[in-house]
Amino acid sequence: MTFGRSNSFGKVVLLTLFILTVLVVVASYLLVLVMGYGFIFFTSEGLILSMRTVNFPVFLFLNLIGFYTPELLVGAVFALIWIVYVLCFVVAWKWRESFHRVVRESLSRPFHSLFSNFLFIMPLLSSMLLTAVWAIISSQESVGIPTGQPSWPAGTPLQEIFFNLAYVPVAEEVGFRLIPMGLFTMFSVLLAERRVVGGGFKLLVTALFYPDGAKRMAELRNVGEHGVWRGISVGEWAMVLATSVIFAYAHVISPIGWEVGKFTSVFVQGFFFALTYLAYGFEAPILLHWFFNYYLFFFDPDVVTNFFPSTDPIFSLIELLFLGLGALGWAAFAAAGLSKLFRWRTTEVVTERKVKPSALWWLVPFFFGALGGIIAYVGVKSDDEKMAKNLLIFGILWSIFLVIIVWYIFSLTIASIPTVRMTTLPS
Repeated sequence: MTFGRSNSFGKVVLLTLFILTVLVVVASYLLVLVMGYGFIFFTSEGLILSMRTVNFPVFLFLNLIGFYTPELLVGAVFALIWIVYVLCFVVAWKWRESFHRVVRESLSRPFHSLFSNFLFIMPLLSSMLLTAVWAIISSQESVGIPTGQPSWPAGTPLQEIFFNLAYVPVAEEVGFRLIPMGLFTMFSVLLAERRVVGGGFKLLVTALFYPDGAKRMAELRNVGEHGVWRGISVGEWAMVLATSVIFAYAHVISPIGWEVGKFTSVFVQGFFFALTYLAYGFEAPILLHWFFNYYLFFFDPDVVTNFFPSTDPIFSLIELLFLGLGALGWAAFAAAGLSKLFRWRTTEVVTERKVKPSALWWLVPFFFGALGGIIAYVGVKSDDEKMAKNLLIFGILWSIFLVIIVWYIFSLTIASIPTVRMTTLPS
C-alpha cells in the first residue's frame, strides 16, 4: 500500500513538473513572437528593411510549381506572415480541445488524452525533434559527413536574415504539406463513397486545413479515434515519405550553403511536420517550422548580446528544458513502443486470422502508375476494398508526381534558372 501511494505521488509530481515546463515554454513562444515583430519594426535596421521592395517566391506544389509575386514591401509581407503565425497560435489554442481546459484537467485524466491539444504538446514534440536533429548532425559530422551552414553576404543585417527565416515556414508548409497532402486527403474522402455530413464543399475545405477532421466526416479511420498507426492510411504514409524526401532534397540542392548531411536531419523534420499536419491540421507543421526558423533565431548569441541581453538567463534555462524534455520524450517513446510491441506479440495468436492481400500488390502501381492502380484495384477489391482504393489512389498520384518530376527535369535542361531577388533560407 505504501509503495502504491508513493508511486502515485511520484506520477503526480512528474506530471506537475511537466505541466509547469509546458507553461514556461509556451509563454516563451508568445514572448518571442512579440520580439520578432519588434525586431523588424522597432529597430533602425529593421525599419530600413521594411521599406524595401522584393519579389517573393510562392510555392504551390512542393518545390516544383510556383511563382514570384510583384515587388512588395518587406514590412507589409512580414506583417502578413506575422498575422498568420498569430492565427496559427490561436487555432492551436482552441482546436480539438482548448489549451486552458487541458491544463486545468491535466492532473485528473490519462496522460495520452493531453495530446488532444497541439499547443500543449508542442513543447514536447519540438524538444524531441530538436534533440533528434542535434543527434543526427553531431553523429554525421563525427564521421565526416558535413551538414554545412547557410552563407550570407558580408554585412547582411541580422534583421534581413531573420526576415528570410520568418518567411520560409509559411511558404514551404503550404507547398510541401498543405497542398500536396491536402489534395491527397480530398481524393481519399471523395472516394470513400459514404454519406458525408456537411456537404462536399465543407468536406474539401476541411480536408485542406484539417485532414483528420475530414476523414472523421467521411467515416474513415482517423488519428483522433484510432491513433497514429491505425488512423493514417498506407497512401498517407507514402505521401509523408515522398514529401519528406523531396523536402530534404530541395534543401541539399539549394545554393545557400547546405551540404549532403543536411538531407537526413531535414528528412526527419519533414516527417514530423507531415505527421502533425495529418493529426492536428495546418497550424501544427507551420508552428513546428516556426520553432526552428523564427523562435530559435533569438537564441543566437549575436542576437541576444546585441539586442536582447536581458533574455540570456531565460533562454539558457529554456535550452536546458528542451534537452530534458527531448531526452525524456524519446525515452518514454521507446519504452511505450517496446511495451506495445510485446503486448502485440503476446496477443497475436488470439486475433482474427483473416487473410489479407499481399503487400507486393503495391509494386503494381509503383511500376505501372495509374494503369497499375486500376489493375491492382480490380485484383484486390474482393478481398480488401480499403486496400484496393488506396492502391488506386496511389497509382494516380504517383503518375502525377512522375509527370511533374519529368517535366521539371526537362525544363531545367532547356532553360536557365532565373535570378532570384530574394534569397530564402530553408531550415
